[in-house]
Amino acid sequence: MELAAVLKQRFVPFTDEQRIQIEGQRDGERNQPEMGSFSPAPFEQALIANGERKAQRAYQKASARISRLQPVYQMLQRRYNDMAGRQKAVAERFEARKRELGRDVSMPFPSRFHWGLILFLGIGEFPLNTVVFRLFGEPEFLTYVMASTLAITIPLLGLFIGLNMRQSLPRTAGNILIGLLTPIAVGAALFGISVLRGVYISTQAGAPDALQTSQNEMQYILFSLNILVFFAALVSSFYAHDPDEKLDVTHSSLVFLDRKRNRVRHKLFTLGMKLNGEIQRAKSQIDQIRALTNQRVALYRQTNMRFRQLLPPPSFRRDPDYPSLKLWEEVPLDELQGVDAGVDR
Repeated sequence: MELAAVLKQRFVPFTDEQRIQIEGQRDGERNQPEMGSFSPAPFEQALIANGERKAQRAYQKASARISRLQPVYQMLQRRYNDMAGRQKAVAERFEARKRELGRDVSMPFPSRFHWGLILFLGIGEFPLNTVVFRLFGEPEFLTYVMASTLAITIPLLGLFIGLNMRQSLPRTAGNILIGLLTPIAVGAALFGISVLRGVYISTQAGAPDALQTSQNEMQYILFSLNILVFFAALVSSFYAHDPDEKLDVTHSSLVFLDRKRNRVRHKLFTLGMKLNGEIQRAKSQIDQIRALTNQRVALYRQTNMRFRQLLPPPSFRRDPDYPSLKLWEEVPLDELQGVDAGVDR
């Protein structure tokens, strides 16, 4: 029976609660460690060493994960700080120009809607020109090339001409010119659409000369629609820029840097949250391992003292000693949490 008990005890992990109590009772009956000893008992040292090995493994695994994230975070942090410095310099020039002019930026049409409209006009221009160039009987890919060329060129020409008019003409003259041309362009397009509707009705009715008439009138209709697309791009560009070129350029640069910096800030905040999460998880895991080791040591000491004949040694009044680990500092995220004030887009 004693041999069976010895064999059973040998295969039981020494961190098992029953094993700890058995070892504590055995050392207590032997008054081990001695009454004046400042060194822990061998079994207590084994418990501490076992817990520390687990803590070291957790520390090494966490270090590998954190070491992969820290360089990326530091790179994004340097990039973010560099962009913040550039944005500050542009903002100072923007504010200085505003003080010189005595006014803020004047853009009745928001820039983001302006670029969205230009893109929409280009997309709408493509099928319109595709229908026209298919009449030439050229191969399909040449039709697409010619149609896409006009779909890109017409809105961009309207954009640049509108910008030039905004910043070269006096404000009053530009507003008068736009006010006169707008009803003309819109009226011509509406008239063309009305003519197109009449041609369609005549064609459906089967008039003998409807086909020849429709071919002649289709030229005017397509021309008026292209003029409307061009003028829509011109007017949107005219009202989406400031009359002062320097103020407009610095404002555009400030908006661009602000958006780019916000994208970097979002990436930096996301990566910082992940990095801090890894650090907190590693610290919590190490603390849990050491807390469990303290519980096992306390169980051993309580059992030892219960079966001792002599007073407990001084080592029982000291907490277990663990080697210090160079833990990681969490990255600051307070600055990245708030949304930047930005500029008027």
